[in-house]
Amino acid sequence: MELVVRHGRAAGIPDEVLLEGLLTIGRYAAAVERAVVDGHRGAERELARTGAAARAHLLLRDGPAGLQPAELTRFGLRPDGRYHCLVAAPPDPVRAYALHRQLTARGGLLGTVGDRLAGLLPRPPDAAPADMLTLVAPAQPLARAPDMYALCLAALATAANRRLRGLRQVTDLAGETALAAQPLLAELLRGTLLGALDPADEFHRELAGTALAWLHHGQRLDQTAAELHVHPNTVRYRLRRLRELTGGPPVEEGARCTVPETVHWWWALRSWLDDG
Repeated sequence: MELVVRHGRAAGIPDEVLLEGLLTIGRYAAAVERAVVDGHRGAERELARTGAAARAHLLLRDGPAGLQPAELTRFGLRPDGRYHCLVAAPPDPVRAYALHRQLTARGGLLGTVGDRLAGLLPRPPDAAPADMLTLVAPAQPLARAPDMYALCLAALATAANRRLRGLRQVTDLAGETALAAQPLLAELLRGTLLGALDPADEFHRELAGTALAWLHHGQRLDQTAAELHVHPNTVRYRLRRLRELTGGPPVEEGARCTVPETVHWWWALRSWLDDG
């Protein structure tokens, strides 16, 4: 409105004309606001009307023991079936309702549990909104629904920390999710392996970032250099400086970290960079 007044006066438009225009804009804005609020409330009422939220919460918390077979059948679930647990974090009730209709078109039970859309589906979704983080687990018996839900929540936190979006598989985040559940062990590990590094030293952070990229690329100098847009000799120099400071990882010609060493160094470097 300030811009309208400023440019309007600069263009010589009389104040009474500007005022009439601003009042018109205000009426349209109020109408849009009412429509948005009504849409949100309508979506909330529709989700509540189905009773899906309460049943999804019960099933994901306690398993199928609290639901009668007829209730499961109503949502396309069978006591002896195997289902994919899904957890998403939609930003508002309207999008939650739209996603609910899309994902349950072939059966399943979804509802708003807390601030997330969660439930069980007989088939995994083919896609999800690209800007909305959605986690799905492999199909499991209904009795394992609470365990799958807990895993989805843990993987959701991991994915959110990595700023991921779109449809993600819980199994793709298995390693990071498992490691994230042990923050004290991560602290001990980075203190043991990277205690000589100073998080406030930009050169030290550059060394750690280079080593992490090197591990990500299978300890290949050429691929690491391509990602970092530097010469392979620069990568080799940084890794040697890191080894001088910390004692590892190995960078001699032909040397490779073992799988346990790779996990230890990757975890230590990742948590050190994140916490620093």
